[in-house]
Amino acid sequence: MSMPALHSSPRMVGRHTELAALLEAFDDGVAGTPRTVVVVRGEAGVGKTRLVQEFLALVTADPLGARTAPEERPVVAFGQCVDLGPIGAPFGPVRRVLRDLHAAVGTDVLREAAGSAAAIASLAALVPGIADEPSELEEPAGEFAEAIEVLLEQLSRRRHVVVVLEDLQWADAATMALLKTLASTLRGRRLTIVATYRSDDIDRFHPLRPVLAELDRTRSVVRVEVTPLTPDEVAEQVAQLAGGLDPRVVEALAERSGGIPFLVEELVDLGDRALPDTLRELVLARYARLGDDAQQAVRTMAAGGVHVDDDVLAAVTSLDELALDLAVREAIDTRVIVADGAGYAFRHALTREAVEGEMLPSERVRVHRRYAEHLRDHRGDSPDDASAVAEHWLAARDLPAAFDATVAALRQSRSRFSPATSAKLTERLAELWGQVPDAETRSGTTLPALHLAAAQAWHDLGDPERSLRSANEGLAVCPDDPLMRAGLLRQRFVETYNLEHHGRQGDLDEAVSLLEGVDEPRARILLSRVLTNMAIDEHGPDAAAHAARAIALAEESGDDAALAVALTVEAWRIAGDEDDEPGALVPLERAVTLRLDPSLRAYAGSALTDMLLRVGRFDEAAVVGTQHYEDVARAGIERGSGAVIAHSLAFALFATGRPEAALRYAQRARRLMSPVDGASVVRLLASHLSWDDRAGERDDLLATERGRIEESQRRYPDKNDWWVIEQAEAALALHGGETGTDAANDVLAGAEADEGTPAVRRYALLTAALLMLSPSHPVDPDVRARIGEAFEGWPDNGLARAVAAFVRAVLADADGVSATDRVAAWREVVDPADDRLPVWHLQTARCRLAWALIDAGEREEAAALLTAVAAEAPRLGVARVGRWARQLATQARLATVATDADTTRGIVATLTPRELQVLELIAEGLTNPQIGRRLFISPKTASVHVSAILSKIGAANRTEAAALYAASASTSASASTSAST
Repeated sequence: MSMPALHSSPRMVGRHTELAALLEAFDDGVAGTPRTVVVVRGEAGVGKTRLVQEFLALVTADPLGARTAPEERPVVAFGQCVDLGPIGAPFGPVRRVLRDLHAAVGTDVLREAAGSAAAIASLAALVPGIADEPSELEEPAGEFAEAIEVLLEQLSRRRHVVVVLEDLQWADAATMALLKTLASTLRGRRLTIVATYRSDDIDRFHPLRPVLAELDRTRSVVRVEVTPLTPDEVAEQVAQLAGGLDPRVVEALAERSGGIPFLVEELVDLGDRALPDTLRELVLARYARLGDDAQQAVRTMAAGGVHVDDDVLAAVTSLDELALDLAVREAIDTRVIVADGAGYAFRHALTREAVEGEMLPSERVRVHRRYAEHLRDHRGDSPDDASAVAEHWLAARDLPAAFDATVAALRQSRSRFSPATSAKLTERLAELWGQVPDAETRSGTTLPALHLAAAQAWHDLGDPERSLRSANEGLAVCPDDPLMRAGLLRQRFVETYNLEHHGRQGDLDEAVSLLEGVDEPRARILLSRVLTNMAIDEHGPDAAAHAARAIALAEESGDDAALAVALTVEAWRIAGDEDDEPGALVPLERAVTLRLDPSLRAYAGSALTDMLLRVGRFDEAAVVGTQHYEDVARAGIERGSGAVIAHSLAFALFATGRPEAALRYAQRARRLMSPVDGASVVRLLASHLSWDDRAGERDDLLATERGRIEESQRRYPDKNDWWVIEQAEAALALHGGETGTDAANDVLAGAEADEGTPAVRRYALLTAALLMLSPSHPVDPDVRARIGEAFEGWPDNGLARAVAAFVRAVLADADGVSATDRVAAWREVVDPADDRLPVWHLQTARCRLAWALIDAGEREEAAALLTAVAAEAPRLGVARVGRWARQLATQARLATVATDADTTRGIVATLTPRELQVLELIAEGLTNPQIGRRLFISPKTASVHVSAILSKIGAANRTEAAALYAASASTSASASTSAST
């Protein structure tokens, strides 16, 4: 850790509440609780840095030697944001964080945590010495922000990692985007991020403001406000600095300082000297006492930022070596600056800003020019210094040099996969374009191309509004170039579509007219992409024609990337328009065989996995999804396409009865996805918990994620059908009064919606059919008729045939046909040769078959079937269906697992000792809080135990659990009596 000690008071005054909040967040991190970011805000000089230093001293101290093993000691990494203008160097403070982590854990651990060759190659740009030679890598460098996220996540699995980011008001765009992502995705890890910023510097136009607004909506973020000291606290600080002062002097100090600790120190240091007229003079009071050489050295240093390396300062100052050493020593002794690693830092940023203001205009130009020339000649390859060079040239008023340096910085940014910084650098070039001669020659591009690049960067960052603005600016200056104008029109269509859920068809039509007849590969590739957009936005024969031509153009151009996109769009078109989901697999199976970069390969693989789910080929979806997930992890892009693949893979594993593996991928997707998009994973988890008879855990999950769910439903109203289905699944019961006509009508609306995909319509129909089976509600003739009509005209293949068979069997039950016909209908559903239903529907069908067998007098076969369901269902993640099987066996008085006392005792015996304690207290009738008090655990922990017990023993509620416990105890007592007899 390289955080210099800048304070002079022996003890921190006050701040007990603020320090407690930091320590509580740290303790949450130790336990893996989602409290990943602590935002410390306050005005300049109020003591944010001192508070963080005291916090770090406490969490790293081990006075009694309790933490002897390395893995028990926290790893602390510090990053200082530097004022490099409105753009900054991409990931500037993160480089310092990575180097601290490298020093703390070593190369081998860091490489292992990075996880993939691509991630290691990305990190090697900022952590020299951790990568193999480039020729040894099978994959190109991955996305840098993702590499950092993966590294922090993996390190925080084994060690508690504490990352401090100081002065966010100066953070570059890439660092701010990374912080926002970390706050929402790194959950359940031993990670604590502490970020500080000056609240008085953040106006409504500051780029940090929208980031703070988004952090405010994140549940894992803790906010700590550092306010000025009270008069009593000022008196305590003054007593530490200069004891014995007259109380009236102390009172005056409190009033003049406004309770700002930094200003208190400066005022005390003045002693008997006259009080300066302004705050600026007060901040400069120490500087004013320096000699000429020391003042010159400090002014030169101020032009370089809060921290300046010793070699850089020596290169840019006009002082000789001896004079510089003496000047720096004087500035340190006067406590204007402090030694900081390989260089020097101002005690406070306020001092640097005030000293920089003392520079003469000619001096400012001269010093910034020296900085620019030295950094360009000696550190130009560093991503930090590439941006710094551009800022120094701007300050030196050399616009052509600033333009050239910005071009170099943009090249660095793109090589480091930093779209946020790239977008801002591109906009900077556009601003300078008209003020620089030969801008096109200098940059190697055109002004419209710059605007298109900015639009694409903002698109990659998920900011359609700024992307649309850049596209419009490009169109305003692009009258002649047909390819460039077509690209900008297409970009404008995409962003308008993203913002308004419908695009400007005229933009695509104009783009096609510009590209038609242009005999150039770039034009054909772009035309292919435009046509794919048209195919997505349209339906029917026109969409088919556009998709076919897009594929042909991509093939003609030999561009695998354009071809993969066109084939994927064609698959979606087939699945949505022609009700031929098996046919939609053909273009996707071809797309994944093309030569694609990792990101596009993941795009096609994700689509193939999803399409396999839609046609009910769940086992294949699990295999394909696993393969492509491993690919994106190796390529270092897990947090992009990997999140979507993990979601689909989780569904495939749940559907095939592998809940433990499914939960791992579902929780992974939940961490990787944005807060809003992750609501779909919450819905998947809630459905699983419903089918697995874990109602308490499901309710806790939905309560925890309520904000995310509501925001998702507001932003994506077209996804509401799935929420209706999930809510209906939660209420399903073969023998309970929770379902009925209203719920069936709600779900049928989704099944009948023309705009829904066939997959949604079929799943909705399955759910509506199950809802109709509730014996507590008579079958509504209208619902019966609507269900009977819903699957008419479906193709006789794949999932459509399986769903149709299920619905026909439900209708046979509802219509009261003969037991023999009902048995035949349900046998067709459970036929292993055509297994296209998810495990929860398949196991439910086996229960219904058993019911029909009982009515047909085939009791032995029914008993064997129900015994198998009761035994298998909990392992497959559908404990609710296992409970239904036991209930049906009990009602029919079958000699199955449901009535076997030995098996009942065996189920209870599988509980842990703690769970047996909890079950005994449930049997006593105690509530969760009462159980918690009896066992010295929290009510929340008691609730978790109760939910787990109900799931394990297959009990529907606490009463049934108590009955099972009583039966087990009675059986055990009888066995004991028999043995003694």
